[in-house]
Amino acid sequence: MAYTSIRLLLRVRCMILLLLVIVVSNPYPMHSQPAYTQNPDARPPHAQTASTSALAEPINPKPQYIEQPQRLLEAQPQNLSQIQPTLQQATPDTLYNQFLDAVSLSITPLGTIYIADKLAAKIYTYSIPNQKIRSYGNTGSGEDQFGSPVHLDATNGLKIYIADRGNRRIVLYDRDFQPLSTIERMQPSGTGPISQTIRPALVHVLPTGELYIYNDLTHELIQMNDRGQTLALLDLKRYDIRDVTTLSSITGEMMLFDRSQQRIHRFNPDGIYLGFLQTPEQILSIRSSQNRLLILRPDGVFELSTTQGHLGKAIVRFPPTISQRVRVDGSAPWAVTDFGLFGTDVYLLTSNSLVRIPYGN
Repeated sequence: MAYTSIRLLLRVRCMILLLLVIVVSNPYPMHSQPAYTQNPDARPPHAQTASTSALAEPINPKPQYIEQPQRLLEAQPQNLSQIQPTLQQATPDTLYNQFLDAVSLSITPLGTIYIADKLAAKIYTYSIPNQKIRSYGNTGSGEDQFGSPVHLDATNGLKIYIADRGNRRIVLYDRDFQPLSTIERMQPSGTGPISQTIRPALVHVLPTGELYIYNDLTHELIQMNDRGQTLALLDLKRYDIRDVTTLSSITGEMMLFDRSQQRIHRFNPDGIYLGFLQTPEQILSIRSSQNRLLILRPDGVFELSTTQGHLGKAIVRFPPTISQRVRVDGSAPWAVTDFGLFGTDVYLLTSNSLVRIPYGN
């Protein structure tokens, strides 16, 4: 009996030792054995060609569907940097904000912006290439003084016409602000009207040198030659023009914008009335640029058809952030008073600031 028990105990020990050897020699437990160890055809491509010694090292390949989204996310910033700014991405940039009551701007072909500050009685110049601003003049009636400069036209940059409403005169300077001449009265030319004083509110010069002045004292449009002699005198009351907000010209035609009626009235170079364009609503101002008629609205700057008055393509749409910095609907303290284009930028003038908005190519 004792001998039988000893033999049974020895068998149990041998079986235990055999199991231990099997377990130690197999790196994978039976319950976690990889599927491709039982079915070689199920091995992934990298495992089918691997040697037996390589299987002893841990293999932990990353699925491609995890790596691909990561590569796409890393490439997005690089792609976005190559995208040109769109109209909606344009943001305003304030270039200067110390005006007292800026009311008019004019941009020369070389990129100098002339600005009339009515309350400060000064003319400011801002060089776009150099980003420098300067001022000229002060309050008074001398040749280097202004009573109330309300409008200006810098033409091609060689002659600057300034409507000094406070002193009732048009002052002409060269680009270095050396005075050239002064127009205080309408001078007759041939059968022109008799001499009388003026109170200029707007001034516009054609490429041919002819000068147009809106005289708000009599609600008349005065046409003069480059020597200051009166060529024509147009009584705007005859054409039911109530409020002249802007003067502009395109292809030889003079255009008067009546903001109260949202109409653009047209005259030929001889002073003959050609009719008016009924414009879309909410137009604040007009300006010609490269033989195009542009309009300023609360939502942007647009082209306008000169034949039918239809709204054309958008030059720039103002981004939503512009309403927080400047307003173009006339209801805020810093409402836009004038605008102009140069290069790929729109320049907005408020009563206290000069603001630039890029619009791309």
